[in-house]
Amino acid sequence: MGHDPRTFNQIQITQAQQLMQQKHDMAHNLDMGPERLGLDFLLDGTQQINKIPNGLNGGQDAPNFQQITRGSDRGSPAHHRSSSVGSHAAYSVGTPGSEIMGHAAPIRNGPPTCPLDSLLLDFLHERQQQAADGVATPKLVGPAYPSVSSLLNPARSVHSHPLSKVFTDILATFPDISTLPEKVAVLYIMFLIMRWQISPTQENYDRLPDWVAPRASQLFTPHPAWIDHIPWPKMRDRLVRDYNPRDYLFDNFFIPFTTTLSLNWPYEPTDTLLSSPESDDLMINPVFERHLRRLENWSLGPAFSKAFPGLHDTYRLKNEGDRRV
Repeated sequence: MGHDPRTFNQIQITQAQQLMQQKHDMAHNLDMGPERLGLDFLLDGTQQINKIPNGLNGGQDAPNFQQITRGSDRGSPAHHRSSSVGSHAAYSVGTPGSEIMGHAAPIRNGPPTCPLDSLLLDFLHERQQQAADGVATPKLVGPAYPSVSSLLNPARSVHSHPLSKVFTDILATFPDISTLPEKVAVLYIMFLIMRWQISPTQENYDRLPDWVAPRASQLFTPHPAWIDHIPWPKMRDRLVRDYNPRDYLFDNFFIPFTTTLSLNWPYEPTDTLLSSPESDDLMINPVFERHLRRLENWSLGPAFSKAFPGLHDTYRLKNEGDRRV
């Protein structure tokens, strides 16, 4: 169930042209505030989108880019979490008298079950070995945000930090995730999870959306690594509990998942990104970041429901004709 390569290439060309137009508009000083983009419905009267540091000159993968802390996020689940793990809970790691804080508790993966598992585990183990060899953490984890430029131009991924490149390369193997909002959202979530796994600090843990933080089932029950990147926590619990290759073989799972995954973004796909008028740097629009960090905006379609009826109550199902966003 793949896309016609000509159709897939045309989508990329169209998105690139739209971004070029956006860059032209910004260079000519058009108002790019929320009213201009039609995104003000996401903001109440007291909220504003912060300006990118140093104007729009530095992309999110630039060394001088700092994470934007929006006032509306300070009370969000990302910063004050009451999940099943908890950022300050202590867990035994199996030896007498040894405990580990919740934010540093490692996910318990089993042996690889598919090529994606192998890619994820090999990359993680490679980075962990480099950390053990004394490589500095900033070099291991790179910038705070993934590089999104290579989503439109895969050739640029060679210039990205390895943590961004591994996931843009993975996304390239899933052509059914062909629309920009879904690409950006999946890249963002996978990037943050791996960044925390490489460097399990409180800060990196707090950047995970509440619903992405690992569940107790993921910490104590061996399971395939690909399950950790499913957005719905209830679905992860179910898959970890009931996993067997007969019912949940990844090769059978990913097709109905990737073909029906939707972020329900109600605006132009290219409004998910911002482009600097002075360079080729692209960055995630902070308004889209807030949109994707709300689990209620993620959905799957009827094809997934038909393929996996046992998971029907673990995610938002969007049927044909459903106009909700």
